[in-house]
Amino acid sequence: MIHADFEPDEGRADVASPPPRRRRVRWILAGAGVLALALIAVSIGVAVNTVPPSPDAAPVDAAEQAEQEEPTPPPVEAPMPTQAPLGDEAVATEAVVVSVNALVDATNEVLQRADGGTEGIESVATGFVEGEVQALALEREQLGYTQVGEATVTSAKVRSLDLAADPPAALLEVCIDTSDLDVLDPNGDSVADQLYRPDHPVMHLYGAVYTDGLWRVSTHEIPDGASCT
Repeated sequence: MIHADFEPDEGRADVASPPPRRRRVRWILAGAGVLALALIAVSIGVAVNTVPPSPDAAPVDAAEQAEQEEPTPPPVEAPMPTQAPLGDEAVATEAVVVSVNALVDATNEVLQRADGGTEGIESVATGFVEGEVQALALEREQLGYTQVGEATVTSAKVRSLDLAADPPAALLEVCIDTSDLDVLDPNGDSVADQLYRPDHPVMHLYGAVYTDGLWRVSTHEIPDGASCT
């Protein structure tokens, strides 16, 4: 089910293109430097390659080299919706709600695994929301933080639906409960005090667009003063 630790930032949701947010949600809790390091590495590599190899140098073992390489994280296993025609209002309403629930489930998995992998999330997310999940996944991997428990959708209601738009778009009010989840640091200690984790469901606004046979969530915010009843 969508945004596991749900730590809000500032922002506003707009289905077509999200404006600056008042309080953006982050599920808990980049690169001139990277380029510079890459250039240094290339320079070193060129310099090393100009030196003839020593006849006594041991050959590189391919198996050993493969073991030292970082494994690629597996795709997300959470069930994803399949491509389908847009359909009428009733069909579209049901399909977009399914995509929002799938996004929540997939984000839970991404943050529980905390291996940096998000492959498959593009089936239910695009634009800002896809980048948001990817950033959270990378942050969790770097910090060594893992999520325990799940964020759950308690209700999802389509506020508006425009099937004539290009692309078709929807705006949903989604209540999410994060009271049963925690986040642990590399030592297994809780960092719950760093999270936005109220003891009641919180209203989230999600914008979604229909592209290539799928409803994908594209914008996300927590509106001020909104409550789940």
